[in-house]
Amino acid sequence: KARATLDSVETELVNVWAYNTAVLGYYPAEKQDVSLQIDDFGGDGGAAAKVNFTINYVGDPVDGFFNPTTLTFVARPVNTILTTMSIGSVTLTPLFAADKSNLFYTGSVANDVTSVTMTSTLTGATIVQKQGTNVIAQGSPASLSVGVNHLTIEVTVGTEVSTYHIDITRAAS
Repeated sequence: KARATLDSVETELVNVWAYNTAVLGYYPAEKQDVSLQIDDFGGDGGAAAKVNFTINYVGDPVDGFFNPTTLTFVARPVNTILTTMSIGSVTLTPLFAADKSNLFYTGSVANDVTSVTMTSTLTGATIVQKQGTNVIAQGSPASLSVGVNHLTIEVTVGTEVSTYHIDITRAAS
């Protein structure tokens, strides 16, 4: 019989705070390595086996965000947290000043706003701002179409890379 033992019964557990408001489909979450300990198993003959088990946490949890639709976990940045981020005069949700380590932001503008100036800073980081695949230089405008416009800011410090996602919705006329 081939029974799983030791690290064969290790997996990951993601705790998702679904009662919080999702931003771009992502909820605050933490990912934890765990091992499963079989406490006992058995049951009545002819019935499905019953297994009682214990979940043992391994190491420290990783703080981040989880999208339950795509089943994607993204770790919260450690070294790549922007010092400043401004997308024109758009009020971002959540507010950047309140939670700089969030990676997902939304905002909206009136129809007469056709562009927003993107600026972001972090000393010692390489920062690449984009609208779709087009690179937007620091302090340069990103053109906005009517509807949802996807902007990203990729921040690199050493080997850590984080991508901030910003969806700006320009109202219809």
